[in-house]
Amino acid sequence: MLRVEQIIVNYGKVRALNEVSLHVQENKVHTIIGANGAGKTTLLRTISGIIRPLKGRIVFHEKDLTKLPP
Repeated sequence: MLRVEQIIVNYGKVRALNEVSLHVQENKVHTIIGANGAGKTTLLRTISGIIRPLKGRIVFHEKDLTKLPP
């Protein structure tokens, strides 16, 4: 249903996400866990379109959302 493919996000010169990929299946429960500063919020902001990735794709039901507005 949702695929995140090789996402790279920087804040200035600091790499926040480095080639993050995941696949969310329909009708399944998924969680994102990690320590403070691990990139959880950045990943969700990128998936929602608030932050643009430098590289990678976000695909929802086979539609590329990477360059669409939030």
